[in-house]
Amino acid sequence: MDFLQILDAPVRPGGLVEWIPTVEGGLGHWRRDERETSHNHEQHLRDAFEHRARTQREGGRESWLGLSIDFEEPMSVPAIRATLMAWISRHEVLRTHVVLKSDRTERYSTPPETVRLKMTRIGWYAESEMLLEQVAGSFDRATAPLHWPAYRFATVARADSFTLLFAADHSLVDGYSLVTAQYELTALYRAARDRRTVELPPTGSYVDFSDAERRAADLVDASAPAVLAWRAFLDTHPEPYFAPLRPTVGDSPDPFTVEHPAQASRTALLIDDAAARRFESACAAAGGNLVAGILAELALAYHRVAPDAEFSCVMPRHTRSAPEWQHSLGWFVGLAPIAFRVDDETDTAEAVHRASLALRAGRHGSTVPFLRVAQLLGESPAPKFVVSFMDSRGTPTAAQADAGGSHVVRSHSYSGDEVYVWVTRTPSGLRLHSRFPAEQPERVLPFLDEFADLLASTADAG
Repeated sequence: MDFLQILDAPVRPGGLVEWIPTVEGGLGHWRRDERETSHNHEQHLRDAFEHRARTQREGGRESWLGLSIDFEEPMSVPAIRATLMAWISRHEVLRTHVVLKSDRTERYSTPPETVRLKMTRIGWYAESEMLLEQVAGSFDRATAPLHWPAYRFATVARADSFTLLFAADHSLVDGYSLVTAQYELTALYRAARDRRTVELPPTGSYVDFSDAERRAADLVDASAPAVLAWRAFLDTHPEPYFAPLRPTVGDSPDPFTVEHPAQASRTALLIDDAAARRFESACAAAGGNLVAGILAELALAYHRVAPDAEFSCVMPRHTRSAPEWQHSLGWFVGLAPIAFRVDDETDTAEAVHRASLALRAGRHGSTVPFLRVAQLLGESPAPKFVVSFMDSRGTPTAAQADAGGSHVVRSHSYSGDEVYVWVTRTPSGLRLHSRFPAEQPERVLPFLDEFADLLASTADAG
């Protein structure tokens, strides 16, 4: 399943309708919820408040994630309404809101089946470009994390097909949430259309997870393995960044002074399923797993474009540590520090070995929310080079989604110094998704090209 910037999503034109969640009486009728807010969520809200105060700009700060699901049949309005209401009732994170106070947060929640949907017809679009511009702008405004709802649905209907779109602020969803969501929304719609019940796997509440995580993290002190792992990493890598992007004398424009530099993206199928299986076997023969193999190839490619720099990045790791969180919507993400060196003499097998050691050393870092670690360390560096891996094959409809029936979509991004690389294992193989400064593609694309070539050659060699 591709992970696309919203303006690149292959949504055909048609009649655009927005579906806006509402609750009778507004937040004033919600109950006070004593469950704690996660460190991730609280800091996200404080960053959003600071951004609003500084820029006088309301909206989602271009930090939302979402879905695009195609249905090859006429749209049933009653079935769509029933689907979305059932899904909101299923996932408590869509029925809760955190209010930011000066020194604390307050959570308010509403029970299942209390959220309704307002249907707003936007208009008919004959061109996909204009349609997506409208959708992107609407989602940017609707996903403001300081307000409820920080999410929105839309449909684009045609005579014999329609597309369901969803976007939510990052505090409500992560990548695995969306892989599950495309299956659940599809199953719920078909059941509602056929007037039958559907049995979805049981799921826990991210609000419960946030409460437990916050209480456990607040008990951690500076001697915890996660804090020690980050301390060791930051002592030698105080600000993880993509070395070729560091500004040099004569650079124009300087990406660190451009106010709102845009980010470009690249999406590609790196290797097909058969090649991915060969690559994974090669990684196992070298004593590592698929993730270690991907990091090894990234490090070797990095050495070719930045030979004097050690490969170091931050790697999101999911924190869905119990079965009840497997199908939950939420922000189940910890951050792991990754660093290891390769040189001209390092072959792929040795690089896999070093990557495996780095993964084992870094995994402790993701066991405590990074913002709690930062509090204990007294510093909070902003990672500029992020590498993420996800495997979507466990979802029942993964093959249909991977064939083009669904896409994960994200907001457009603005940064002159961030490089994000996502590698996804899907039924069709290994897919690459990336974003990087649009003003300096020549400093990033050779790295991505080298990575793709190394991955393919290792898979071919077996």
